[in-house]
Amino acid sequence: MRSKIFILFLGVIFASVAQRRVTPVDPIAKREIVPVQTDSVVAEPEEPEIKGYLYPLFNGLSVNVNILDGITNLFGQSYGNYEIAAELDLHNRFFPVWEIGIGHADNTPEGLNFTYRNKASLYNRVGMNYNFGYNKTAMSFFYIGIRYGFSFFTYNIDNILVESPYWGESEKLQITGQKSWAHWGELLGGLRVQVYKNFYMGWTVRYRLMFSHKKNTYSQPWYIPGFGTDSSPFGFTYTVGYRFSFGKKEKKIESQPVAE
Repeated sequence: MRSKIFILFLGVIFASVAQRRVTPVDPIAKREIVPVQTDSVVAEPEEPEIKGYLYPLFNGLSVNVNILDGITNLFGQSYGNYEIAAELDLHNRFFPVWEIGIGHADNTPEGLNFTYRNKASLYNRVGMNYNFGYNKTAMSFFYIGIRYGFSFFTYNIDNILVESPYWGESEKLQITGQKSWAHWGELLGGLRVQVYKNFYMGWTVRYRLMFSHKKNTYSQPWYIPGFGTDSSPFGFTYTVGYRFSFGKKEKKIESQPVAE
């Protein structure tokens, strides 16, 4: 009887242990992570869309003629420049420029006692323009630029009136064959407007800064070809021009999704 009770007691103990048995967990095994949903959603920042046009490196060549001094000469101004310029278009943004011209003068300055005569002399300016509308298709745009100019020239000073208050007489003198040179810098801003197909017109305002010029023993230049007179640091040009396209069409830059 006792043996049956003992056997029954062991059976109850084994049954309870079996129910409480814990399955061992592999620490290396991957566990599935269940994401926890939240009410707020944080959006990833997006890059702004890129809109505009991509132009080839050599996009065109323009030839410009300054007509302002020619017009003022018709209305009586007796000095000025006759100028032509070549302008290379790089990516429709940068425009290297070479301006070449001839300056002349045959003028009696107001309030002075001489006539200044400048033989037709060559001058050059080189520099760069920057187009603010480089990502557009229109030929009309606003730009700024810089120039470096230099000139070698010869001038005469005639009809120099010298009066003697003691004797009450006057005499006219002249200084001829004066050779000189000058170099200067310019800062400019301008506007170009398309008038018909590849034809355009434009104007520039220039601030001129003289670096150096040669003074002679008995005189100094009143007018410098390409620079002008020393009466004001500002200068103006009004040009007409034609653009030669290199035949490559601009490509539109399409906006692209951000790569993750």
